[in-house]
Amino acid sequence: MKKIILLSALIISAAISAEAKNDNDFRSKIRLAMVFSFDEIKTEDIITPSTATIIYTDSDQNSADIGALSVPINSTDKPITYSSDNPSITVDDHGHVTSDGQTAQANITISCGDIKKTYPVYATSSIRKFALSDTEINMFADMSEPYQLTIDSDPVSLDPDIINWYSGDTSVATVDDNGLVIPNGVGTTSIYAELADGSRTAKCTVYVGLYNVTTKAVFITNAVDKIRLGADYSLSSYIYPDTVKDKSVKWSSSDSNIISVDQNGIIRGAETGTATITVESSNGKKDSFDIEVVPPNDKDTNMKVVSKSVSERIAELSSKPQFTKYDYTLNEFAEFQYSLSPVKYSENRRAEKEEVLEAVSPSSHASGYGKYQFIDLSQSNNVSVETLNNYLHGKGVLEGKGQQFKDAAAANNISELYLVTHACLETGNGFSELASGVDVNGTVVYNMFGIGAYDSNAVKYGSEYAYAQGWTDVDKAISGGAAWISANYINNSSYKQNTLYKMRWNPDSPGKHQYATDIDWATAQAKTLKTMFDSFPDAELSYEIPLFKGENEFELK
Repeated sequence: MKKIILLSALIISAAISAEAKNDNDFRSKIRLAMVFSFDEIKTEDIITPSTATIIYTDSDQNSADIGALSVPINSTDKPITYSSDNPSITVDDHGHVTSDGQTAQANITISCGDIKKTYPVYATSSIRKFALSDTEINMFADMSEPYQLTIDSDPVSLDPDIINWYSGDTSVATVDDNGLVIPNGVGTTSIYAELADGSRTAKCTVYVGLYNVTTKAVFITNAVDKIRLGADYSLSSYIYPDTVKDKSVKWSSSDSNIISVDQNGIIRGAETGTATITVESSNGKKDSFDIEVVPPNDKDTNMKVVSKSVSERIAELSSKPQFTKYDYTLNEFAEFQYSLSPVKYSENRRAEKEEVLEAVSPSSHASGYGKYQFIDLSQSNNVSVETLNNYLHGKGVLEGKGQQFKDAAAANNISELYLVTHACLETGNGFSELASGVDVNGTVVYNMFGIGAYDSNAVKYGSEYAYAQGWTDVDKAISGGAAWISANYINNSSYKQNTLYKMRWNPDSPGKHQYATDIDWATAQAKTLKTMFDSFPDAELSYEIPLFKGENEFELK
């Protein structure tokens, strides 16, 4: 069927803008536009700005506009029509809904051509408070226990239908329509609850780590210097990290004739003298203390606890950072970096001198996520293959590849955690096209690190590079990519940039091979690195920190 229709405003505008010598010419162009005909264009969908409309009955306004549009926008089977199934909420021909002031819900039927859509409208009192029961929660990918989030609101009871739940990253955690959060994989994401009209949103940050990790240390928490002959004393132990699944320990004495100990940690002074009491975890980590047995009538028989606090013991596990000395001052280094015109990318401007000095000063980043820019990425973290595989569970083609990453890291002097987390980031947790395999000249090739994948056509260039390198399976892509990263970056003979700080500022060769112009690049990358490395509480981290002339060594916190 044909219809005589007026052309769009765009075509009419073009006709008007064309040169016309007189009014007759202009009118003839308009007439031409008016007689142009099209086939009828049917509506394919109806869209609305939000999933629902909320009218607040105690506000000054008791009405709202739905704002529905037909798709395509130039469909010819208009108008859009509306109807309500509840007399408490009415709707006119233009989609303007009005409440009679009562709490109610109406389903508005929106129609255009052959398309119908049901659209909810709620009339309720004003929502003065809208928050989630938790702002942060910790979960474990290998212990998939769900967590129930609830709405903290005023009024207390909200219709659940007016709340939409969603996850910022479903590969990390999902949420159902009732706020039940389920962990999927290691990482950090946010869970959101949003009013259906989009007017209020509440957020909870979800950290998903690993529960079943390897014991890094075991501590005797209440060791004493002495006990009396014939007395009993109960020792206690602490397994670190506390997410270790197997917390069993064994107790032993170097001389049970002097001090006996049972498997509950209860010691007994049997004979005067000194013996060493040891606790051992299931994977062989040990802690020991020498304890003296003194006679009951000894003048100084008061026991003194000699164990440090658990927090102090954990801090001692961190390796002391290595400081690399440079023969120029911090101010000289900052002045040179400033001369290169670095930028404050987040504010789209050149960085100030004081900002550059703050950014390059190592001691300014001694705590929090900032210290992660000094992690030595050329050192092993001594993380087990089992732990790596727990982390890689559910991550596409990377699942079960813990041994391959471990071997590739060892062969190329790279942190296994950096290699694993880098691959996860580059491949979208193992599901990207380059990770899944791309056919090049009849051969399927793989690229786990985005090497050679230029932005203009990442899949094309990344797959061609993989083809040239012979990365015809996932294992070859892991080992080959690790070798490339080692040779070109972390262990490069000319620019050995084994930390994020060195990648950005390159204190060994200032101004050369610096990876970014943004002064915040290293700290921003460090924040991501911390999020990823925090999933491995049993990892051993090594730090290398620049020490400029006149500066003092400092502790990391």
